[in-house]
Amino acid sequence: MWRSHWGRIRHSYKLRRLGGSLRRLRASGRRIVEFLIWPSILRLRLRHVHGPKKIPYGRNELIVLCVVRNGALHVKSFFEHHLALGVAHIVLLDNGSTDATIDLARKYDRVTILRTTCPYRTYETIFKRYLVKRFSRDRWSLFVDIDERFDYPYSDIIGLGELLAYLNEHSYTAVVSQMLDMFGDGPLSGLRSTSEDALEDTCPFYDISALEKHDYRFGRPPNSDIKMHSGGVRKAVFGTENGLTKAALILASAEVVPFVGWHHTEGASIADFSCVLLHFPFVNNFYEKVEEAVRTDRYRVSASGEYKQYWSRLTATPDLSLKQETATRFEGVNALLESGFLVVSETYMRWVDAHRNGPPCGTS
Repeated sequence: MWRSHWGRIRHSYKLRRLGGSLRRLRASGRRIVEFLIWPSILRLRLRHVHGPKKIPYGRNELIVLCVVRNGALHVKSFFEHHLALGVAHIVLLDNGSTDATIDLARKYDRVTILRTTCPYRTYETIFKRYLVKRFSRDRWSLFVDIDERFDYPYSDIIGLGELLAYLNEHSYTAVVSQMLDMFGDGPLSGLRSTSEDALEDTCPFYDISALEKHDYRFGRPPNSDIKMHSGGVRKAVFGTENGLTKAALILASAEVVPFVGWHHTEGASIADFSCVLLHFPFVNNFYEKVEEAVRTDRYRVSASGEYKQYWSRLTATPDLSLKQETATRFEGVNALLESGFLVVSETYMRWVDAHRNGPPCGTS
């Protein structure tokens, strides 16, 4: 009896060891596919379309990286906003656009355009890591979508070079950015925008009344006020669960693994302030984008379900409007500090004070 009992214990132990070995083997296989096989396939299926193949720039400079498909409506405002902010160059990876995205983008001087038809659903993270590794190793890059506009606290006082100098001086390698969904006044079905429009004028409102905040999970920011944002106006209107926090601005050092959980980093030193990504999805091609996403199943599983919820709500309520009594007109990035949407540290404020003309400002 004792030997039989001991035999069952040994057998159970061997099964657990085997199960653990199989799990480690599967995890190793996934990493080989993600970090070796798919990137190799991407390089074979990538075509250089326009602009310089190499982009020399310094540690106090920044390039923008963007994966885009059918973003013609956004190209002008996207480029003009970020070039005016002071970025050195913009790299677009076009994923099979059928509109004028490439033709519009190639009119700008500081742009490189690549193209691939690899499926976004499978290669989303591979695309992003490829661009960072190729163009910005050991330097700063800003990864934003074509419908996003990056900004940072007191950008009216300190330029982009001073911001990056602050990050370098304090050895930070990633900055948390919070997405702020922007929308217009009136039904979504009534939106009329062109590629010449300033989207900040056609979509000047936001609503953070339903915003949820949680502890930041991808590192330990020195400023405990930096949180993970979720929910917001999309959850209130469509019932979707949206993560609204990204590590969009990163220094691609050997220690930093970018695009973990799609939008975050591992091994980064998180900065002590947060930035904003003004997000403009609710323009006149929103219905078209949602319908295509549902029909083609372009996005990964979680986002695919999100677009199906959008489509269900849009078809049930054709005159749907996002603007409620809780909406606020955007009055500049610094106003987001007053509401607590963005946060800064006292150290950051001292840096701002040192670069402003006039009396010192208080902390927020």
